[in-house]
Amino acid sequence: MMTSELTRFGGLTVQVYVPDIHAGVEFYSRALGRAPNFAPTPDFQEWDHIAPNVTFQVAEGAPRPTYPVRLRVTDIEGERDRILRDASPSYATAIKRFEGLVAVCDFLDPWGNAFGLYQVLFAGGEPPRLTGSNREHMTEVEKRIAGAVVPE
Repeated sequence: MMTSELTRFGGLTVQVYVPDIHAGVEFYSRALGRAPNFAPTPDFQEWDHIAPNVTFQVAEGAPRPTYPVRLRVTDIEGERDRILRDASPSYATAIKRFEGLVAVCDFLDPWGNAFGLYQVLFAGGEPPRLTGSNREHMTEVEKRIAGAVVPE
C-alpha cells in the first residue's frame, strides 16, 4: 500500500447504485472505456485501477445521487467528447475553467448518478487561490444537486 506524509490512505473505492446492473455495467463500460474486471456477485461489478489505487463499483439498488466523483485527465476536451459519443450520458455540463487552476465538467448517468472529469491547469508549485465562495464556483450539476433538483 502506498501512502505519503499527507495521508494514511492507500486507495479509494467509489460505488454507485443503478436499478438494473446490466444496463449500469453497459453504461459505465462505455464511459470508463473498458469492461469491469471483477464481479464477485451478479449484482455487483467493479473496475479496478481506473486511476492509480482507485476502484469504481456499480451495484444494483436504488440510486442515491450525490456530488460528482471526478477523474483526472490530461485532455478534458477529448475525453468529454469520447464520453458523450460512447456513453451518451443523460446530462453533461460544458467545461468550466478556473484559469490557472483546473478545468472541470460533469455528467449524469441515466439514473442520476454524477461523475466528472478534471484537468489540472497549473504547472508545478502551489495552485492559485480563487476568490469568492464555493457556491460561486459550482458546476451546473453541483448547483442542481445542492438544490435537490437533478437535471433530466
